[in-house]
Amino acid sequence: PQILAGKNIAGHSATGTGKTLAYLLPVLQQLDENKMQVQAVIAAPSHELVMQIGRQAQELISHSGKKLSALSLIGSANLNRQVEKLKKKPQLIVGSVGRIIELQAMRKLKLQDVKILVLDEFDYLLSKQCLAETAKLVKLMPRDEQILLFSATAPQKALRQADFLAQPEIISVRQQGKLPAAITNGYI
Repeated sequence: PQILAGKNIAGHSATGTGKTLAYLLPVLQQLDENKMQVQAVIAAPSHELVMQIGRQAQELISHSGKKLSALSLIGSANLNRQVEKLKKKPQLIVGSVGRIIELQAMRKLKLQDVKILVLDEFDYLLSKQCLAETAKLVKLMPRDEQILLFSATAPQKALRQADFLAQPEIISVRQQGKLPAAITNGYI
């Protein structure tokens, strides 16, 4: 409800508790299927996570009854193919920060109509090694966009790095007891 109300959110809950769905559903609800421009951007730190989010978005779109399209953009994929796919004017972009910045610099990805920016695993995207690139991405967005931060681990340091996020509402779901049955932890 807070996302649908247009609030900036910093969301935190354990792995496997549904964070992706918690932001994807309200983001997709807010997209205008009649506007053939990028309206929302979801940035994630790894190619695997970008592809996972992209698949989930496609699945939700296919059952939504809306004529929306989403495109995943990662650095290891063929740049020319991604440029061709951008010509189909997706409303949702899921991508790695570097590839989004690269395509915008080439003027192949237009971000002026973005209403929502999601930083998934924001603790990593706002860490020392990624902060400059993430800040550059944020500066490419319109000034009035809604910013959503989500992570399984939300250290206070990462939240302090998010000084561009005015008045975030922090939603933290603490899990009691065991991990979900589908998740197994291990170490080597």
